[in-house]
Amino acid sequence: MNEALHRDQPWPRARAAIVRLAPLLILLALVLFPLGWLGEVWRPFGDVIDRVFPTAREHAFGHGSLFLLLGLLALAVFPALRRRPWRYAGVLFLAGVGQEAFQLLYKQRPLAFDDARDLATDLVGLLAAFVVVWAWGWARRRGRA
Repeated sequence: MNEALHRDQPWPRARAAIVRLAPLLILLALVLFPLGWLGEVWRPFGDVIDRVFPTAREHAFGHGSLFLLLGLLALAVFPALRRRPWRYAGVLFLAGVGQEAFQLLYKQRPLAFDDARDLATDLVGLLAAFVVVWAWGWARRRGRA
């Protein structure tokens, strides 16, 4: 009976959509948040960042890894993006631009070479996610044949 009461209401569908989108939105918020600023105002966190990402190479690896995860989640939540690689890259590239914009706001400085390098590593992470999902789908289809 309880199920019959809720069948015509949009809440179960809305709740399912929120649950499905929540991991992607949480990771997107984490990606967009200026962690460097947080490390400056909360020194224990800054010490962790300095130890985990001490060089430009580790910093680039962090960018690529975050965008690899973001790309994997986006492709899992929105499977139609698998058939639209340019839309996938464009939408998630905007997340990278947003991340750099938030960092520039807190640093209060103009664009620099490092920002372009960060965007390039973001794109590498997004491309890697697309390749992983494509290869996984290809292997599954081949296994069924």
